[in-house]
Amino acid sequence: MASRPAGRAGSTTRIAARSSLGFLLGLIATAAMTTVAMAQQTGATAPTRFEVHAGPLAPALADFAADAGVSLSAPPELVRGMTSPGLSGSYAVPEGLARLLAGTGLEAVPSGDRAWLLRRKPAAEAPSSDATGSTLPEVRVTAQGPGNGTTEGTGSYAAGPSSSATGLSLSPRETPQTVTVVTRQQMDDQGSLNVSDVMERAPGITVQSYDSERWSFSARGFAVTNFQYDGVSKDYDGVYDWGATNGDMAIYDRVEIVKGATGLMSGTGDPSAAVNFIRKRPTQSFAGSVAASLGSWQSARTELDLSGPLNESGSVRGRFVGAYQDRESYLDHYRQKKSVAYGVIEADLSRDTLLTLGMDYQNTDPRGSTWTGFPIFFSDGSRTDWSRSFNPATTWSRRELETRNLFATLEHRLADDWRLKLTVNNQESKHRSLLGSASGGNPDPVTGEGMYLFSGDFRGNRTQDTANASITGSYALGGRKHDLMFGGMWSNTRTDGPWSESLYPLLPGSIFNWTGNFPQPEFPPIASYEDRDRQTAVYGATRLRPTDALSVILGARVTRVTASDTRTYVDGVTPPLSSSLSESGVTTPYAGVVFDLDPTWSVYASYTSIFSPQSLMDVNRQYLPPIEGRSVEAGIKGEFLDGRLNASLAAFQIKQDNVAEYVDFVDGESVYRAVQGVTSKGIEAELNGQIAPGWNLQAGYTYNHVRDAEGERVYGATLMASQPAQMLRLSTSYRLPGAWQKLTIGGGVSWQSAFYGKVWNPAAGDYAIIEQKPYALVALMARYEFSKQLSATLNINNLFDKKYYAGLGLFETGFYGAPRNAMLTMRYQF
Repeated sequence: MASRPAGRAGSTTRIAARSSLGFLLGLIATAAMTTVAMAQQTGATAPTRFEVHAGPLAPALADFAADAGVSLSAPPELVRGMTSPGLSGSYAVPEGLARLLAGTGLEAVPSGDRAWLLRRKPAAEAPSSDATGSTLPEVRVTAQGPGNGTTEGTGSYAAGPSSSATGLSLSPRETPQTVTVVTRQQMDDQGSLNVSDVMERAPGITVQSYDSERWSFSARGFAVTNFQYDGVSKDYDGVYDWGATNGDMAIYDRVEIVKGATGLMSGTGDPSAAVNFIRKRPTQSFAGSVAASLGSWQSARTELDLSGPLNESGSVRGRFVGAYQDRESYLDHYRQKKSVAYGVIEADLSRDTLLTLGMDYQNTDPRGSTWTGFPIFFSDGSRTDWSRSFNPATTWSRRELETRNLFATLEHRLADDWRLKLTVNNQESKHRSLLGSASGGNPDPVTGEGMYLFSGDFRGNRTQDTANASITGSYALGGRKHDLMFGGMWSNTRTDGPWSESLYPLLPGSIFNWTGNFPQPEFPPIASYEDRDRQTAVYGATRLRPTDALSVILGARVTRVTASDTRTYVDGVTPPLSSSLSESGVTTPYAGVVFDLDPTWSVYASYTSIFSPQSLMDVNRQYLPPIEGRSVEAGIKGEFLDGRLNASLAAFQIKQDNVAEYVDFVDGESVYRAVQGVTSKGIEAELNGQIAPGWNLQAGYTYNHVRDAEGERVYGATLMASQPAQMLRLSTSYRLPGAWQKLTIGGGVSWQSAFYGKVWNPAAGDYAIIEQKPYALVALMARYEFSKQLSATLNINNLFDKKYYAGLGLFETGFYGAPRNAMLTMRYQF
């Protein structure tokens, strides 16, 4: 295939952008008015009947607030690991809260109409016995630092503090970038089982399919390539994926998505977003759950989650999470089995030292895996229209992936509020991609003949070792208190495996009669390969507080990156091929400013440069030069209802050089060229949190305009598709009051404007631009609590059964999104 010119891009739709933004701003006002109206409906002193079971404090408080019709706010770290004696009987709200908090050292104080705020009692007032005079259990405070942002058990979509953007623990309002957090409650409400489920509901994120096992994520017009796990970056390869886009979500507490360039903390990567997966942690008291799910296409899944103290004092705590899934698909002759295991231990080595040891494991074993999708054009240039169940894969085609990750973290509290944190991580992955997919060519529209098989045997092993060290704290300067963070990291990744010849045999007969049955060929060995990637960096940031209202964040990262790629041929005659890359002393500056207009609103701005080495190669088999550029963002943020609800509106501009663009397929590999002057600019608006007792909401609107230096539309490097200019994401859940309080209803809408794929038209002898028109996907959810322990949740996705392209442009093919589907989950908590 040769490189051919693309058509010119169309104009953007500014009217739709303004109307969608107006809708979101109107939603903010409606939420505020609804909250006030609900607060005025009932008085604060009328007794209410409560049946709150003893157990973890956070869900007990959530149940109490829903029953009482009040809003109750507390930082997640304040109640994490605590338990409550429960509550049974009729009480006024103040008395009920006092009994519910007995023995915790906490108290609830009024913070407005029907609103209460939790805080620690002064030491002299902390109770040591309950109303009957019996001694209450000790509340143990571990050495874990404050502001960890845990969302599990809060029952909320609200985001807590995060350090993903700057390394400093900051609330969403204090962070001078757009931060989206998907909480554990939101994942449970949406039935999000894997990474792609989370990302396709997250505001500002575009999800497109490569094939049945791999996805491409984009934000602000560029691919998302920064994936972190508890802040530790994972090397990303968009070709083989290595599990970055199909990981299971059972082991995670939340997902933090920092929009824009994130070079300060991640070092390299596209200026789209950094995605940080935060694992679940052990709980102070025993807690557990077991869940079973049944869904469309014979999908079955089980989960087990156990957590609690491992010794009498509670100084050692552990957690185990396991999941097993066996499912079929809307695609014919497709089946996937997946096993997940996660174990973690926390130990208080002293009052000031916390040691964490853990491991997670995932094995994914599919059959009927596609390699790309289906042809878009018939041989005469007319468009194809396949059934969504059509699977071009052979029955033996598969992408097996096994990943094991070991990690250890030591956190030590120094003098005052200074903290030292050391993390080491070892990850080993291996894949076997034995692929056969009838995706090549363009069939005759009458006979269905003329197709050929994409087939190959790809194997690899990857080991990544990382080490991170950081120290954070505050210092005094000019009579004021400021924050400081220093850190360093080292990462070494080795990838190796055999290289076999890919084969493209013609298919006998008609593709219209395809059933996936095709003899598995032998793939002759050609060579072995070895890739090495190393990165070292030092970084630092400080938050200066010249006044109470003004924060200035200044930081920088100095990075050294080396990479090498070697291919050794087995014939003993062909000389080895090698490529290398080395960049030293690359400095990535960061600057941000936040100014509080009043107790509710802040304005902010931030700037960072972009530096991202690339693994893609040109026609001479040399690495493309690193992507370079800058990212600027400015906006306004609001914090409402004591932090339970956050709103933001941002404008951004990103400029980049050396962006990869696909050129051709040479000697079994794709080759690329570097494009200059790519610019993305647009706006993002988000609203997330708890807008009223029992009512959660996450909503976001994004508009971005991406063009190259010639004003042409920009297409992806591997998936030759553009990104939609506009997106609207809405997710909500509402627990009904009164007699209906056991029922929670919710759902979501994901709408996006048109996007375009570049696909070769054989009749025209040129590339054609294929449009996927705007579409919306609607989801519904309902949960019924039979008791405090047992619940049933029903999720329905793509309610109106929309047929749409989920991917376009990979090797001239397309891929459909899933039809309407449903899943029922029974969960028992103990």
